[in-house]
Amino acid sequence: MASPSYSSPCYRESRSPPMRLGVLGVGELTESLLVALARGSQREGRSRTDLEFHLSPRNDVRSHRLGWRFGAVRHASNVAVCEASLCLLVGVRPDQLEPLASELREAQVLEADHHLMVTAAGVPLVDLQRWFAPARVVRVMTGLAVSEGQSALTLYPEDLLTRDLLGPAVKQIIAFEEEAAFEASMLAVCINAWQLAQQQALLDWFQTVPGMSGPQARQLLMAQLRDALALMEAHPDTPPGELASRIGTPGTWTARGLEQLGGGEGAHRQWQHVLEGLRSELDDTRPKNDR
Repeated sequence: MASPSYSSPCYRESRSPPMRLGVLGVGELTESLLVALARGSQREGRSRTDLEFHLSPRNDVRSHRLGWRFGAVRHASNVAVCEASLCLLVGVRPDQLEPLASELREAQVLEADHHLMVTAAGVPLVDLQRWFAPARVVRVMTGLAVSEGQSALTLYPEDLLTRDLLGPAVKQIIAFEEEAAFEASMLAVCINAWQLAQQQALLDWFQTVPGMSGPQARQLLMAQLRDALALMEAHPDTPPGELASRIGTPGTWTARGLEQLGGGEGAHRQWQHVLEGLRSELDDTRPKNDR
């Protein structure tokens, strides 16, 4: 799919203050993304009044909070949101996408100038394009930590308008040429929660050590995570496993731990098993001619 023309009405609308972004489905993820977008836009020199969010009904607590913080406009219906903005962030659950599209089609509100950015796992682009025709549709995904300003956003297919609209919200945008790769990339978002749960298990253990408090253990673990990230960023062409081996030289406690975690059915292989199983489930959702 080709990248959009920058002469499109959606683009002109998004760059003529105020930038209007409609939101269909104000859930936790979309709220986090809007918070990041508002902050990022301000860092780029835009004022608060240069950015307008137009929100769908329901989720009163979130929509009121966004209204209070950023002046978001709350609408009475999904149709009204589409009428207010050509650029739309769709954050409803996967099973709600087709009913939402039917509602908009029946109202004859969707136009070729509408640009939809859908955050949903397991729903192929070919289905989204069919349901929301004649609007343009792309798939995007990020994690709840996006509100902290350090997250990546994945994109399928490559789309310059989406980069321009959502770029201020994230640290980087990673676009994929194959939908299967995009689907697999969404599992990276899941890893946030897995890593946090793993850190909790480590935290619980360190707190059994006499003389180590919970806050001290937390600070220790956070420092080690920052160190690992710093090494990966400083050596982008070096595999993380090689960096681990440099630290865990033979005969060290680090090396002994690496042997136990990596050998046979160790913890590293268990993570791969989980990823393989979930990827298989995602693959089952795609039509056979798209595999």
